[in-house]
Amino acid sequence: MINEGKESDVVKESKKIGQVFLGTGLIALAVSLLITAHQGYDTISTFLLGILNFVELPFWIASLCFNCVVLLIVALLGREELGIGSIINGVGLGLLIGIFEPMLDKVSVHLPFYSWLAIIAAPILFGIGAGIYVSSNKGSAALEALTALIYKRTKLTQKTIRIGLDAAMVLIGFALGASVGLGTLLCIVFIGPIFEATMKFLAAHAPAA
Repeated sequence: MINEGKESDVVKESKKIGQVFLGTGLIALAVSLLITAHQGYDTISTFLLGILNFVELPFWIASLCFNCVVLLIVALLGREELGIGSIINGVGLGLLIGIFEPMLDKVSVHLPFYSWLAIIAAPILFGIGAGIYVSSNKGSAALEALTALIYKRTKLTQKTIRIGLDAAMVLIGFALGASVGLGTLLCIVFIGPIFEATMKFLAAHAPAA
């Protein structure tokens, strides 16, 4: 019975790590779709693309650096928000974007209406991916960890903090020359509800402890 219990715990942990990889992969695919569609981007990508107008780096490296810097700040000031999932997401997101982006860039040249398909699919994939990742409870992603850290050190609500961070990144990115388009608007409107629906679905179908 003890061995069965241990095996069950191992299986559960393996599934949670699998959720982290799957969620991170879907988010990376969504970001890559937005980048190659050229119709506006998610908030972090808008910020990074603005920076990249002045720094010559591949987007995936910029994403990797951004996540590592934010996670380092959180690790120094509030490491309880971090876990193995934070590391997998922080490093894996940039690496996967580096794989997906050039592939999708080639596809976009030959696929009619690619831009429209991409900006419709991206918020859906992003919301589902984020819901799957967060449901694993294996550590917050970079921006979520930063939001939680600020929340603990201020009297602001998490919603207010996240809106403020997203708005700041879009404004900075736009000021630095990044485009803000229909894709950005669709992300703002649909990622939240899809994320929430995914979380509720997974919670409702989670196996009993």
